[in-house]
Amino acid sequence: MNTLHLVLEHKWFDSIAYGKKRVEYRDDTEFWRKRMVDKEYVVFHRGYSNTIICFKIRKIERVLGEIQIHLGKKLSN
Repeated sequence: MNTLHLVLEHKWFDSIAYGKKRVEYRDDTEFWRKRMVDKEYVVFHRGYSNTIICFKIRKIERVLGEIQIHLGKKLSN
């Protein structure tokens, strides 16, 4: 399984968990581009706790200096 793991601050994690935020953003740098290659799933971690949520990635695109991770179906929490 090609999974991207991202640690988020509590406020951003909660926004995604409650469906208010459907796109996660990262700077368009070589560091992040390498990590996005061939990823199908994203697991968000609420800080450094054991609380996670998993989504299918609908698409990843580069727009105006940022990488946008568009979330698809929620798989678990």
